[in-house]
Amino acid sequence: MDEVRSRPWSDETLQAWTTEHRRVFADTVDALGEEHASDPTLCEGWDVRTLTGHMLQPIRVPSWRFLLTAARVRSMARACDVVAARLSDRPLAEVADELRRRAGETSTPWYIGAAGPYADSCIHLRDLAQPQGLDVTVPVERWETVVDIIFSPRGRESFLPVRGLLDGLCWRATDTDRVWGEGPLVEGSAESLAMATSGRTAYLDQLAGEGVAAVKERLAAAAW
Repeated sequence: MDEVRSRPWSDETLQAWTTEHRRVFADTVDALGEEHASDPTLCEGWDVRTLTGHMLQPIRVPSWRFLLTAARVRSMARACDVVAARLSDRPLAEVADELRRRAGETSTPWYIGAAGPYADSCIHLRDLAQPQGLDVTVPVERWETVVDIIFSPRGRESFLPVRGLLDGLCWRATDTDRVWGEGPLVEGSAESLAMATSGRTAYLDQLAGEGVAAVKERLAAAAW
């Protein structure tokens, strides 16, 4: 299968969608309430409260400050943990309210720009909703854009849990006309492709094709 080249997206469009998704996220958190603050999410080690705090990171924490934190703790992932814990250390309703009030504030991280917060806003919405059995999500064309971002050079560096996860495989979104890469087939909805390629193993059962075994092997190796 021939690869369909990534379609362009403007920062303005991505930022408008990000604003919308942040508000949906905040509304979903409010619907869950404080009694669900300690419930797990698809982000390993993060409960609902911590994930909600993380959603504020690109709004509250400039890139230079985050990089200083990462240097201090010697890990980008650990820096995310530290910042999320700090921003979420209060009643859940307060965290959600700040996210809603500041949802429209633009954030363009130095490495990936507006595409980073946008992809996060889609992925983390499902990180929150899927374990709760909620069907809160974004339109399919926005998931298609997330996959485009993940397959971009900087997206690969930012979102893949293991190098080479995408290599040598043909990824097909069954709900759009899009195909990425060449090789043994991995197919599923655009949402499933985005979530699986960003390391959400809960979505692996939603994929089909002869290439799925390779995806599972690569993710299992990353877990070690």
